[in-house]
Amino acid sequence: MMASKTIKENILELQRYIDSEHTPQSSRPKIQRVPQYLRNRTKFEEHYTPKLVSIGPIHHGKTDLKLGEKYKLMWAAEYIKNTRSLQKNLHKKIAENFYELMDHFSDDVSISTSESLEGYNTLKEKLSWMLFVDGCSLLHILEKADLDKPGDMNIKRDQVAIVMVDVLLLENQLPYEVLKLLWKDDESELIKSMRKFLNRCYWDTPDESRSEKEKDVVPNIRGEGEHSVSITNESQSKTPFHLLDLLHKLNRTTSKSKVQYN
Repeated sequence: MMASKTIKENILELQRYIDSEHTPQSSRPKIQRVPQYLRNRTKFEEHYTPKLVSIGPIHHGKTDLKLGEKYKLMWAAEYIKNTRSLQKNLHKKIAENFYELMDHFSDDVSISTSESLEGYNTLKEKLSWMLFVDGCSLLHILEKADLDKPGDMNIKRDQVAIVMVDVLLLENQLPYEVLKLLWKDDESELIKSMRKFLNRCYWDTPDESRSEKEKDVVPNIRGEGEHSVSITNESQSKTPFHLLDLLHKLNRTTSKSKVQYN
């Protein structure tokens, strides 16, 4: 059980907030766990808990996601081969920017990850490797995950559907800066790749060619098909915090028009 704070500690903490220029609510957003009051909602878990692939530290290492860890290594390897980059060079980029990247996560996320360092010498070593593998595999997913071409992912079609949902979950996000460090091309092409992936995740109406399992795990993100993904100049000019944040930005723009890829 966590020890209670003394009155002196509480007074000092309150004073820090009084002296601070910003309140926690106005500070930069961080990737964090879903609040407890939301976790208690019936069937809400499907909106933040991955079924096959963990992305980032929150669900990393869970026993029921071990198959996904093998898939991620396979996709990361494919991405590295396709970009003709050296593994050590990409990993070095993550290691050199480790503390800046982890600052995008809430403190409790990294603390919980330190509970098991099996196979690693330090927490930095473990998390740097995780961000590297997850980042490369996510970039492969963004480019290759497509229900019409499941062979590009080297897994079954219904598994591709699950992966496409998993990478859009609240607790399954990576900071955009991780993807930018690992990206093979101009940054504008990264944003375009993210948008194209999100566009493939949208189905206007149920597709009879999709299996019942796919229809169950891949919801109609648009709701009733009344919205298309669209983007304005304002959204284009702002760097997303992560993939899910880009989806939110796109959904806030005027609907009815298709995404334009210039």
